[in-house]
Amino acid sequence: MTISTLCTIHGHNDAKVARVMGEMQSLGAPVVRVVDCGDHYMALEGVHRLEAAARLGIAPNLIVLDQDELVAADSLDWQDLQSGESYAAGELAGEINGDQRGCYSIDDGLLTLVFNGRFVPSEG
Repeated sequence: MTISTLCTIHGHNDAKVARVMGEMQSLGAPVVRVVDCGDHYMALEGVHRLEAAARLGIAPNLIVLDQDELVAADSLDWQDLQSGESYAAGELAGEINGDQRGCYSIDDGLLTLVFNGRFVPSEG
């Protein structure tokens, strides 16, 4: 089965996407780790990189992780993970699978936004 949907941890922030688009125009396609959840991919990172790629018509390079593959907590920008620990990719995908996410359709590697969940930027 070909997976044609990619979900993100939360929706994107347009101001941050604009900054990432500028960077991406010189750096090229982003690399984003995603988990194969059977009927969709769940991105563990890269919310703004994925949206920037979609707007620029660039196919992101997806590193597809199996459910049982280990991911180092320190490689993710998540506050609630224990530093120095590793977690199964499927466990992480299950933790972030909620209503506030973004969702893209995938066609020949290109992304089209279907849903953008509410994003509340952190203060600071």
